[in-house]
Amino acid sequence: MNIVRSFVEYLQNELFGVFGTDIFIGGAPKNAPDTCWWIVSAGGSPVIKNKTNEKVKAYILNIFYRNLDGEDVYDTLQSLEEQLNSDPCPELTDFEVVEFEATLFPTDQDLDVQDRTVGLIQATLTVYA
Repeated sequence: MNIVRSFVEYLQNELFGVFGTDIFIGGAPKNAPDTCWWIVSAGGSPVIKNKTNEKVKAYILNIFYRNLDGEDVYDTLQSLEEQLNSDPCPELTDFEVVEFEATLFPTDQDLDVQDRTVGLIQATLTVYA
C-alpha cells in the first residue's frame, strides 16, 4: 500500500469520511459531494539516518477539505491538525511511523467554481525506510 492510501485509511478509521465516497486521492471527482476530502502527495525528503543510525523517509501530504460552510472548513481542519500534532505516532498500514505532524496549519485556498470553501493543511509523515 502506498503512503497516501495508507493515510486515507487512517482518516477513514478516525471517522473523517469514507474512501471513494467523501475521501479521495489526487483530487475531488466532478460528482464528489460538496463536503469532501482529497489527499495529494507533495513529495518528501530522501532516505536519511536518524540519531540511532536508522534510515527514515519524510513524506509530505497536502490534505484538502471543502464545504459550502467556510467556518466548518476551518473548524474541521483545525480539529485534524490538533489530532495529528497530539498523536505523533499513529498506526499506518504497511508503514512504521517515527513522527507525524501537521507542518502547515489550516489555510483557506479560496472558493471553487461552485462557491465551496477549500482549505488545506500539510502533514509530514516520517517513517522507517
